Amino acid sequence: MSNKICSFSLQTVSVEEVLNLLKSLPDGKSTGYDLMDNFLLRCAAPQIAVPLRYIFNWSLEKGMFANVWKHAKLCPIPKDCKEPATPANSRPISLLPTLSKILEGIVSRQIWEYMENNDLITANQHAYRKNHSTTTALVDMTDQWLNAMDNGKFVGVLFLDFSAAFDLVDHEIILTKLMHYGFKEVALNWVQSYLTDRKQSTYINGSFSSPHALNCGIPQGSCLGPLLYLIYTNDLSYALAETQATVFADDTTIYAAGQSVQQVQQALQGDLENIREWVCQNKLVLNTKKTKVMLVCSTRKRPKQHGIQLSMGGVQIEEV
Repeated sequence: MSNKICSFSLQTVSVEEVLNLLKSLPDGKSTGYDLMDNFLLRCAAPQIAVPLRYIFNWSLEKGMFANVWKHAKLCPIPKDCKEPATPANSRPISLLPTLSKILEGIVSRQIWEYMENNDLITANQHAYRKNHSTTTALVDMTDQWLNAMDNGKFVGVLFLDFSAAFDLVDHEIILTKLMHYGFKEVALNWVQSYLTDRKQSTYINGSFSSPHALNCGIPQGSCLGPLLYLIYTNDLSYALAETQATVFADDTTIYAAGQSVQQVQQALQGDLENIREWVCQNKLVLNTKKTKVMLVCSTRKRPKQHGIQLSMGGVQIEEV
């Protein structure tokens, strides 16, 4: 966690900002639970920008998020259109009210600017940053692996898979982390209000189901959710003692280099235990069945039998 002396407060917005955001709403987007269409909002932008600015600024100043914007519309989309429509053959798409997403976007930009300007995001995170992408993440990793191999070393790579990561984010823990990052009371209250008392209704054949309460996790389909998850997992890198990490949003890759396979295995196994402890502390779940390990080395040096053997909680990690 950061020891820098800095603080974050939410800033109000102008009518011009709200007007521009309304005018830039794209066409063809499905409506949320409020059934409010982007085209309608864009056409009415000159008339509603002033009252919306008042509502947004009231939210930012009071640290409260409107309950009417916390209701998600859940649409089951078939994974395979050729198969029957069943829960097993569907994936849920969460749709939030457009006005909610506009306010989220305002707050998200303010938080991200604060975190970046104060170097609070770990350097190995490549998501949502200027001049960073999946390409820079891949280049960063492979460059280090190739350098190690050029020096005659073995490289062990661990691909982590977190189960339902967004759904398991603990609200108290993320608020504590935000406080450590310098969020002031009103900003903390706003995030708490944004996360709590949420509900969702499934939408099928033109009808909504009864609302279902959501007591933990980060809103799916939100603008702010991915950034909050990034902050939630930002300190994972500090749990590592002998390995390095490259991260893109919720995709985390851990790797170590050494003169022998045994040395690499010891480094990865040691930090796998550190990761296990971090996961428990943060109430997340590491999917050991989908977490994989890989040995990177020249064909000449590759062991004839087993490569890297890792385990977590008595479960063997599959080598690929």
